[in-house]
Parts: sequence; structure tokens; C-alpha cells
Amino acid sequence: MSAKSTPGRRPPPRDWGSWMDQIDWVLVVRGASAGFTILVISGLAHPLVVRMSETAGLVWLVAGAVLAFVVAAFRSGTADSPFLTGMFAALISYTLSIPLIYISSRQLIWTDVAMFAVLAVVVGGITGLLAGRRAS
Repeated sequence: MSAKSTPGRRPPPRDWGSWMDQIDWVLVVRGASAGFTILVISGLAHPLVVRMSETAGLVWLVAGAVLAFVVAAFRSGTADSPFLTGMFAALISYTLSIPLIYISSRQLIWTDVAMFAVLAVVVGGITGLLAGRRAS
């Protein structure tokens, strides 16, 4: 019988902050800044693209977001956990742009906000994972 399953003894507490130690927060901030810059530039150009075509505007918006999330997570290859670092960099870059979206349209469509947040997590995580494999 192991010490963990002995009656009357509690298992050791989990260290909930240990996963945060694997994230390189300097790389997160640098990546989020670069991703935010791309989101702002693509957002400013969006009305010009919409004038040409509604479909082109939608494609521009999604492509600009994906490019921003890839750039945000691209530098995370040297982190202890490139997946988590890339994921947070992309998500924070998108989170920084949400107030600008609200200011420009005076409303937030929460399904769109959630959809782009999920896109940031997925694209940032995959890009970070690939950057980690490239770096090793």
C-alpha cells in the first residue's frame, strides 16, 4: 500500500501555479504586441476592403486575424512550453483589440468575440508547438 492511499492521510496539495512557470512571459508580451499591431492595421484597412466586396472583407478580417495570431506565437519556440506561450501570446493580442472593436462599432457580438478567441487559442497553440519543434 502506497503512502498516497493510506487512510487518514491526505495527498499532497497540487501546485496550481506550476504550469505558469513554463510560460515565458517576456515572449508572450513581445508576441502579443506584434500580433496586436497586425490586428490594428488589418482592422483599419478592413473598411477599404469591404468597399470592394463583402466577401473580400470577411476573408480579409479572418486572414488578418490568423496572420496576427501566427506572428504573435512565432517567437515562442525557445520557451519551456512553446504551446502555452504561443497560445497566451495570441489570446492576449486579441484581448487587447476587443476595446477597439467596441469603440468602433458601439457593440460587441459575443459569438464573434468567442469565435475569434477560440481561433487565437488554436492558431497560437499550433504555431507555438511548431515553433518549439523548429527550435529544438
